[in-house]
Formats: sequence, structure tokens, C-alpha cells
Amino acid sequence: MNEHASRRGRFGPLPADHPSVGTECPACKQQLKAGDVPTLVTIGPGDDPESRERAREGRAYNAVAVIAHEECVHG
Repeated sequence: MNEHASRRGRFGPLPADHPSVGTECPACKQQLKAGDVPTLVTIGPGDDPESRERAREGRAYNAVAVIAHEECVHG
């Protein structure tokens, strides 16, 4: 399993009015569509100084994440 994507990041099928519908999955480059089951993939702390410091210390931090098809991430 991808170490940066837990099944806890999974959420139910996308409704037609979800803002992610029509965006590109970073793994397969196909558009996310209504009914797809996505997951969040953590990238890291981004450029927020406090989040970076907390990450370096091994503490919880606000992470930057992308949405992708669950099957692209977990197989």
C-alpha cells in the first residue's frame, strides 16, 4: 500500500455536484467523475512554516493532499 495514502482518506462515491468532478486524477490522468470512489493522498506540509516545523518534529500537522481514484492508489 502507498505509505502516504491510508484507507482513512477514502470517501464514498462522488456526487455529481462535488467540486472534484471533472478534475484530473494525478495517477492515471483520467477525469474524476460522479460515482467514482476517491481517496486523499498526502503530499506533505507544503509551504506553511508551522506545519513544516511540526512535521520535522514528528507531530501532527495540516497536510497538503490531492484527490485520486482509490483504485489508482491502492490497486
